[in-house]
Amino acid sequence: MHTARDERMAAAYLPQSNVVSVLYEQHAQIRDHFEMAGTLRGEASKASFDALRELLAKHEAAEEVVMRPVSEKLLPAGFTRAREAEEANAARELAELERMDVDAPEFQPRLRQLEEAVSLHASREETDEFSAVLSEVSEHEQQEMGRWILRAMQPAPAHSHPMLGGAAVGQPVVGPFAALLDRARDRLAETRDER
Repeated sequence: MHTARDERMAAAYLPQSNVVSVLYEQHAQIRDHFEMAGTLRGEASKASFDALRELLAKHEAAEEVVMRPVSEKLLPAGFTRAREAEEANAARELAELERMDVDAPEFQPRLRQLEEAVSLHASREETDEFSAVLSEVSEHEQQEMGRWILRAMQPAPAHSHPMLGGAAVGQPVVGPFAALLDRARDRLAETRDER
């Protein structure tokens, strides 16, 4: 298994906006957020968990929209299907955790299980998917993919999301994971033309 430090070191060896560098850094941030969410309590724990969910949604959408179409061409179909199944399982577990109080006795053990699953998922991506992209995709395209993700990670203009309804002002910044994922996908679509 990799650590956040290992991922940051791997990212540092690549150009800053390289897609693999960007995703390595996101993996490191996800590990950091799991650590914080697991050690804090009360409102601080809830805020940390919300930040984790938002980052996971943006990261998953970036992998799905930007990385996966490329890796599907480079790796056996079973690889991408397995990663997608892992992401779907993580989304279901996040939905369950969202319904729990962060201070409930069962919350931390479930969060740890999710952390282990996400860590294993990230390690598989880093070993197979990242290697394939670095060796088979032009440096220019790697840079374009990375810049696309970075643009999409910037705060989006406020607008009403069709799944949530109502005015953007009345919507919570952090909603259910499914809504966060939809917003992240929308943001990637909005920034696609800026490539």
